[in-house]
Amino acid sequence: MPRTISPPVSSSPSGTSAGKVLRDNSYVLGFHGFIYTSPDLPRATTVRHPATLLISADYTPFRVATRDGPMVEVLAALVPPLVARRLDAPNVPILSFNVMPAHAAFHAFRAMQHPGVWALDRHAFNKTDDEFTALLEGTAGLAMAESVFQKTADEALRHVPPTQAPDPKALELIRLLDANPRLGLDELAERFGRSPQGMSRWFSSAVGMSLRDYHNWLKQRRVYHTLYTQRSLTEVAFAAGFADSPQFTRAYQRWYGQSPSAARDPRFVRVLIASADTAAQADAPTDPQLGD
Repeated sequence: MPRTISPPVSSSPSGTSAGKVLRDNSYVLGFHGFIYTSPDLPRATTVRHPATLLISADYTPFRVATRDGPMVEVLAALVPPLVARRLDAPNVPILSFNVMPAHAAFHAFRAMQHPGVWALDRHAFNKTDDEFTALLEGTAGLAMAESVFQKTADEALRHVPPTQAPDPKALELIRLLDANPRLGLDELAERFGRSPQGMSRWFSSAVGMSLRDYHNWLKQRRVYHTLYTQRSLTEVAFAAGFADSPQFTRAYQRWYGQSPSAARDPRFVRVLIASADTAAQADAPTDPQLGD
């Protein structure tokens, strides 16, 4: 059965209905980000390539920490990319904004990797409380999700220390890999006029992760092209570049704290994907719960 949430009416400025039956929602917005909402995320330690903004929809506190650090109670937080985080948010409606390397804000958020988890002022985001509720309740469409994603990322940028603008060549590099995800180190070095060793060092500095980590991220991104279709998990694993289904399942569990089969079960998760981002759109199920 779908999970339910009954937040205290007094703590919900945006009017979330007590006792309303909610599914998780996944709004996949393209190469630059996605939003995941849940009334009750499982306790888990995860590590992902995007930077993540975690926001309590109804101002109920939740706890978050780096893998080995102390739990900190917050209403909103930034988790930089590739920082392992422990989340403890039972019965707390959470919005998770995942900011990917192709988004300009990613480069500012990755500069926060050393603090690990950065507490944010929840009230700074209260202008979008009504939209947060719509995202959580599954009544928002992709246009609203995209608008809220941009506004939330922009607001978060105002609350982290300023950083240098990303190297324009780094953005060019990311766009190149978006279009040609299987390019290797030697090919990139030739295109950018660097030695392989120099290219490797510059990539890590400019993008904020090694080329190997970025290729793993591209695997993660390719999962979205096929996970929400009628393909088997084995087919999804091969299409994304994994050796087999068990390897894919372990990686997905490490990224998101749940199995890929649970993540695409329409009884529990409503999924909306921008059609331009889905090479396998023709394979999508006809069930209106996926992509309605």
